[in-house]
Amino acid sequence: MIVDFHTHNFPDAIAARAIAGMVEKLRRRFVPFGDGTLACQLADAHANGIDRCVMCPIATKPSQAGVILRTALEIRDGERGEDAARTIIPLASVHPADPEYKSHLKAIADARIPGIKLHPYYQGFRLDDPSVFPFFAALRDLGLCAIVHCGYDHGFRDVPMSCGPAEIASLLAAVPGLGPRFIAAHLGGREGNPPGMTDRLLDTGCFIDTACLEFLQDDPDAVRVMETWPADRIVFGTDYPWNRQRRLVEWVKAHRPAAAEQEAIFHLNAERLLGL
Repeated sequence: MIVDFHTHNFPDAIAARAIAGMVEKLRRRFVPFGDGTLACQLADAHANGIDRCVMCPIATKPSQAGVILRTALEIRDGERGEDAARTIIPLASVHPADPEYKSHLKAIADARIPGIKLHPYYQGFRLDDPSVFPFFAALRDLGLCAIVHCGYDHGFRDVPMSCGPAEIASLLAAVPGLGPRFIAAHLGGREGNPPGMTDRLLDTGCFIDTACLEFLQDDPDAVRVMETWPADRIVFGTDYPWNRQRRLVEWVKAHRPAAAEQEAIFHLNAERLLGL
């Protein structure tokens, strides 16, 4: 069983435009391994041995929380097809600047959606900004998990670091109890930070995911994190369609060869976080 905790797709009507816009924002340095549609994601998951995919939308505006939740419920409840309902575990998203964030987070919890995706660069906030601490406290109190883009983002080259290990540690110290519900994507925000910085998160209780761009997979510090981080606090994630899922599977297996650790990373930790 393999659960990919970090994937993306877009509504069919805007998928091509969304992917093209992101490729431009990334200055054509990266190209996706798929067209961004749900149908393509399902086909690629099955072809690459992925059993379940956690869908991670991002509310780039406060007004988007409702439509994102409705889409999540459509997928979960079978309105987008039986294959999608079996394979996709949809998350929701709420913008931290949303004045109605408490009611929107409660609606997500009431709907039994297990968590949300956040992206500090696309949503324009810092993890160490005290103004967002009440947002994260509300999320914690509702029992929701949050998978958060952490570290450098190649589409925001001129934006100061807002979500690296130092900023994550500040947030988790300010919001006690959030750590076990917080997934720090991209190896805990390793990219764009000095080697060894991810270790600042060891005492926070947070999880990290394995979404690591292919050109970073031979990076010595990325390999070190993959090999030494506690296996019960890693979830497998690829950032599909921006990574080849099969290659990430093999990368994890190469650096965590123990069967029990692979079980934890590939599905047991995800199942615990998602309440499966």
